[in-house]
Amino acid sequence: MTQTPATTSEVIDALGGTSAVAAIGGWRPTRVSNWRAAGRFPSHTYRILSGALDERGLAVPNLWSFSEVRP
Repeated sequence: MTQTPATTSEVIDALGGTSAVAAIGGWRPTRVSNWRAAGRFPSHTYRILSGALDERGLAVPNLWSFSEVRP
């Protein structure tokens, strides 16, 4: 069974914490801290962080701020 982090904080912690997530994406730790405080990730982080979660055998939660695309 795949574990799914349920919150932005849980994702950050599962990936090793603020500094580790910052290093994964080449972001400043303050940006990662801001995402933790906001409770969601910006859409541009999806590919990088979902890949990092997948590498660790963790399911990707729906915590990104995507806009719905309508036909």
